[in-house]
Amino acid sequence: MDDFISQVTAITAALGLEKEPVGVKYTNEDPTVAVEEGAHTVCGAILRAAEGNVILLSEDHCACSGGKSHLGLTLRGEIPWKMLVEGEKLWIDVKAAIRSNAEVEKIARPPYGLSKKIYLYPVRKALFQPDLVLMLVKPEQASRLITLNQFWDGKTPSLEMRGPLCWSTITYPLVSGNFNLSVGDISARRMERWAPEILVASLPWERIRGIAEAVELSTAGTAEPSEQFKRMTERMRSRR
Repeated sequence: MDDFISQVTAITAALGLEKEPVGVKYTNEDPTVAVEEGAHTVCGAILRAAEGNVILLSEDHCACSGGKSHLGLTLRGEIPWKMLVEGEKLWIDVKAAIRSNAEVEKIARPPYGLSKKIYLYPVRKALFQPDLVLMLVKPEQASRLITLNQFWDGKTPSLEMRGPLCWSTITYPLVSGNFNLSVGDISARRMERWAPEILVASLPWERIRGIAEAVELSTAGTAEPSEQFKRMTERMRSRR
C-alpha cells in the first residue's frame, strides 16, 4: 500500500493537483476511521472526498435514486422519463432519452451485486486498496494524464463522456478497466456547484504504476524535452 500511495503522490505532485485524489472502493468491509454522516449524491460525494472526507454510499446513504442504480447498489426501477425530458430538459422527447440510455447500458452495465457499500475517501488515508482513483483536473492536467496513460503501449481507450456523471466517472472505468476522462452531466454539475473548469480523470488502480513510472520519462510529467526539440520550438515561435 505504501508503494501505491507514493505512486499516486508522484502523479499528484507532477500535475500540481489542487484537490486530493479520491479512492473508490466497492466493499462490504468497514473502514477504521469515522465516516461522514448523512446521505450524499454521488457527484457531491466525490467533491466531499476530494476535500478530505470519508463518504459511504449505499442503498440507505445515497441521496439520488439514479446514482444508486448506476453504481449497482440497487436494481434499476422504473426510469422517470417524463421528469428527465420535461423537467431537466436533457432530450427532446422520451424516444431520444431511451436511445441515450440504451447506448450507455450497452457500453457498461452497473455492477449490481459487487458489494452493498461503496466508500469514497482521500487516497492518502490508505483505507483500502481502491478499485479506482479519481482526480479532479483542469484541461491541461487532463491532457498530460492522457499522454502518461498511453506512454508505455501507445493505446488510449475510448473516452466516454456521455451519460450521468456517476456512470462516466465510476461505472464505466470500473467495469471496462479503462482510464477515462469525464466532463460530467450538466445536471450533476449544477446541483453540486462544480467549478466550471474541473473535469474528472478516473484511473483504475491497475493503471497507476505505469502512469507513475512514466512521470519522470515524459514531458507530460516532469521530463525535459531534448535540446533539439527546444530549438525547433523556438524557431516556430519566432516565425509567428
